Amino acid sequence: MYMTKKAGRLIIIYSLAAVLTMAVMLSRANSDRDDLRRAVEVGYDNAFVELGDCVEGLDASLKKTLCAATPSMVSDLCAQGYAHASAASQAIASLPYGNIELEHTAAFLAKTGDYMLSLSRSAARGSELSEEERKNLLTLSESATQVSEALGELTARMLTGEVSVEELERAEGQIAGAEEDLVGFSRSFRDMEEELPEMPSLIYDGPFSGHIESASPRALEGLSEVDEEGARKAAADFLGLKSPSFTTATYREGRIPVYVLTRQNGGEIETLEVTKTGGKVIYFGTVREPREGTVTPEDAVKTAARFLDRHGFGDMEPTYHTAEGGEIVINFAGKQDGVICYPDLVKVTVASDTGAVVGMEAEGYLTCHTVRTLGNVAFDTENVALSPYLAVSSHRPALIPTAGKNEVLCEEYLCKTPEGRHVLVYLNAETGREEQILLLLESDSGTLTI
Repeated sequence: MYMTKKAGRLIIIYSLAAVLTMAVMLSRANSDRDDLRRAVEVGYDNAFVELGDCVEGLDASLKKTLCAATPSMVSDLCAQGYAHASAASQAIASLPYGNIELEHTAAFLAKTGDYMLSLSRSAARGSELSEEERKNLLTLSESATQVSEALGELTARMLTGEVSVEELERAEGQIAGAEEDLVGFSRSFRDMEEELPEMPSLIYDGPFSGHIESASPRALEGLSEVDEEGARKAAADFLGLKSPSFTTATYREGRIPVYVLTRQNGGEIETLEVTKTGGKVIYFGTVREPREGTVTPEDAVKTAARFLDRHGFGDMEPTYHTAEGGEIVINFAGKQDGVICYPDLVKVTVASDTGAVVGMEAEGYLTCHTVRTLGNVAFDTENVALSPYLAVSSHRPALIPTAGKNEVLCEEYLCKTPEGRHVLVYLNAETGREEQILLLLESDSGTLTI
């Protein structure tokens, strides 16, 4: 059949177009597959991190329940533990072959959750924990701690790229294989499963730092607004500068509108945030190369206390500190009439090499500080009903924030468990009932609370 040159060229063009179209489609398919795979990997990563967080929360709830004395607090804490256990079980279900690889862990979470739900319902009806129930909670807590620590190590390996999602996907085959064929997550999961103790026979920066997320700033009420020039002057006064020598200045809206000012100080960059209302420095931070030094936490606390006094924060008491990465972070709380006021929180950072203050966060203080009318602790602090699991080391009056963004006067009891762990128990000053229980995490780096 006769074919014109034009027709021949069209056939060649159409053929090339078809090839190119096919190539593009294949490329897009490969790209979509890669995107899907990345999405799956992110999903697995998130599920595993969620699993670790939930088990850690379950462990904390178990430990706090041991420290509770009243049925109402036991009920609340057990309900929290049940929620953590349920969320952990859902996270396991999101992992590939999770129900096979983590069979014992899944059973532990399910049984522990059911047990805590049962205790919560019983306590809600007024029943107190029996000695046997406390022993069961202690055993469960020891197991939860072991699982939490193992998951923490595995999470660190996953986030650093030491193990990958492919190892998770090979888990099913590896489970049935010889021991020498097990690698990565699969070996770690198996080890964690084998080391999990037998279940008992059965029928979760200083305290209260999360209270400031939505409150309006009390300490700024009635103060006049400042413009950028006023903010520059306030920042210069804060740093002890004669002139407002800042290289950049921006304005940021938010719950507390601020001016953000930056300046170069030798090899360091200093940033300050100054509130539009009142012109108060709410944040100060220094970008520098941290170096380990010889400044002790005790000296850092003294430096930080002088710093706060110099900047007009009034009566402040250091509570807890952490030392890491060449910096020492000290938590301070306000005091009024001998009562420590935890809502009035300020964090000060001191460099461990130079001993200089290189940071401050005062959002909690500016949000909550006011002159309060404080009552007295009405109940007999020497004959209170604390958990028999605890031994009291000391006590003092304290004002703490509640979940409803209010404040309640309490007596703070520093206690110790038979294992040597320190616990803070807060009893309502009016009713004597437990308001809050915090676990102290003490290490060479300092003290944190959960």
